[in-house]
Amino acid sequence: MNDSRRIAEEAALWYLDMRDAPDAGAQERFMSWLRHSPRHVSEYLAIAQLHGDLRAAAALDDMPMADLVARAGSEPRVVPLFGERVEAQATRRPRHRALRYVAAAAVLLLVAGAVAFRPATPSAAPIRYTADASGVRMLQLPDDTRVQLSPGGIVDVAFDATSRRIALVAGRASFDIGHDPARPLSVEVGRQRIEDIGTVFDVDRDGDGARVAVVSGKVSVWHASASWLDTTAQRLTGHVARGERVADIDGGETVRVDGGGKVLERSTLDTAVATAWLPADIRFHDMPVAEVARRFNAYTTRPLRIDEPALAKRRISGVFHAHDPEAFVSYLTSLPGVAVERDAERIRVVAAPPRRRL
Repeated sequence: MNDSRRIAEEAALWYLDMRDAPDAGAQERFMSWLRHSPRHVSEYLAIAQLHGDLRAAAALDDMPMADLVARAGSEPRVVPLFGERVEAQATRRPRHRALRYVAAAAVLLLVAGAVAFRPATPSAAPIRYTADASGVRMLQLPDDTRVQLSPGGIVDVAFDATSRRIALVAGRASFDIGHDPARPLSVEVGRQRIEDIGTVFDVDRDGDGARVAVVSGKVSVWHASASWLDTTAQRLTGHVARGERVADIDGGETVRVDGGGKVLERSTLDTAVATAWLPADIRFHDMPVAEVARRFNAYTTRPLRIDEPALAKRRISGVFHAHDPEAFVSYLTSLPGVAVERDAERIRVVAAPPRRRL
């Protein structure tokens, strides 16, 4: 079998696999196959374009296929066409294999060369938020994520039904992530992608690199293998190509990554230094206690959680020093019916047990 026929058959088989609810592993193998050669990209898009039921059929509304293939070919990490052979059989799921070969053959019989792409249904356009030079800007996003943006900072926010993406265009930002397991959240800095796992963290952009400080929780940092591949992955599968995993960062750690995805430094987090750019005081007026507690969590590696529902909704006003969460906790424990439980990882404010009658 010649190379052209082999690539066309592999593309057809991958097209069928991508229609069948692929898991994360299958998507990674698919992107690896695309990365292997510009011809793989071209053949897959030609087949997908023919079948308008896949997003790939209309994906490249603002990027002609020839341009995409040229960009893929110029990427130094792309393996030349006649490099190591990638066997489609090793990466497919085995079930219904014979039927899939028949279906793939049917697809190939219909392919008759390149056809112009139809415009894609556009994804939600990012919303840009900026902070002027006068001070830190506080943002509350629709998913309950809180962002504090440094003076002169810029973020682009794009949420859809399956993902939440925030690009830090300039400056520095602190993130307290809203809980939404169905839509993973990532923060992008150049070709670095920071994936959240229930976290409060700080990102300071430095060119195309960043310093990431995790106050609580955990994040993973990925380096995108190529801009063309990331674009292709998003449009073909609805997900970004994760690229190379650079670092896992736990609460109380900070990591500096350069624009090429190299870890330059890893150290223990100095919370006072990492949060020095944030407001020194936490001021609030008629704000629920739970919201005030979240404000403090940007400054401490031992987050404060309000587990007493009535207290969480209670509205209060006041001013506390941001680096003294204990003063706020002391205030809460002075209220009737409130108790505090502490462990190494967090401080929980709960309902006090009822007093026994003598």
